[in-house]
Amino acid sequence: MILNRAAAVLATPLAALAVASAPACDDDHDHDEHSHGQEVTLTFAAKVGTEAFSCGATYANVGAAASTVKPNDFRFYVHDFRLVATDGTEWPVSLEQDGLWQSANVALLDFEDKTGTCANGTAPTNVTVRGTFDTGHETVAWSGVKFRVGVPFVLNHGDASTAASPLNLSGLFWSWQGGYKFMRLDMAVEGAMGGENPHGDGAGALLHLGSTDCTLDATTQSVSACGAPNRPEITLVKNATFDPATEKIVLDYAALVDGVDLSMDMGGAPGCMSGKDDPECGPIFTHLGLDLATGLPSATAVQTAFHLE
Repeated sequence: MILNRAAAVLATPLAALAVASAPACDDDHDHDEHSHGQEVTLTFAAKVGTEAFSCGATYANVGAAASTVKPNDFRFYVHDFRLVATDGTEWPVSLEQDGLWQSANVALLDFEDKTGTCANGTAPTNVTVRGTFDTGHETVAWSGVKFRVGVPFVLNHGDASTAASPLNLSGLFWSWQGGYKFMRLDMAVEGAMGGENPHGDGAGALLHLGSTDCTLDATTQSVSACGAPNRPEITLVKNATFDPATEKIVLDYAALVDGVDLSMDMGGAPGCMSGKDDPECGPIFTHLGLDLATGLPSATAVQTAFHLE
């Protein structure tokens, strides 16, 4: 299913947008009758090492075998945003419900534009998450941001064919029981066994993150739980002030697959399909701060795939 995009969003600005305060309350009225919400736009970027992500580009020296890769897809869902104050307090961000890139407090970040080697996605791109937070009249200094990668359980096992955008993409959905592909990062690998095409012959580097070991309740015919939720909790907090207006949240593909031999598949499903016994998934899950055995945030591994810039 192709995502229905309005022409107005075909070109999303890459520059970070400022945090803007809502209009001040009218002194002639009770302050409690007015929202103190402030708008915030969090800007994301995709990189492969030090190079910006682009469909059609070629990236060298990636992974344990120093492979040369070309992008096929680069999209992921995010939710549960919180701004972190310098005193450690977390302030929830309520996402704008635009029904296009953001719906039900879930946002889709989409860096592929269906050009070059990116044949499976959509032409529009989105690099921002927009929402509001409420600190009342308190002035808060920020030190960072927290969020989760993926789709919340309550939304993860519905019908993608009838869901609101951006949860209506068949290319980001496994099955009703399995749910969404929280993260789809696909690369073709030059010289990989089977050729460069990662679709069909198993060659190339596929990364599809999603919940696994999901249980179907025979009585209700609904998914009751998933043994491995696989929703990374990303914490990006600095020892200095964080400015959402000027800083970007960067996902570095090279850091994510560090230590993975992309030139061949070592077993299990092609690439990493979130399987507990898949050799490629071990390092990737570690870099996402996930425990591969449980699908929960790791008690020891600190995520290294995302950083502030």
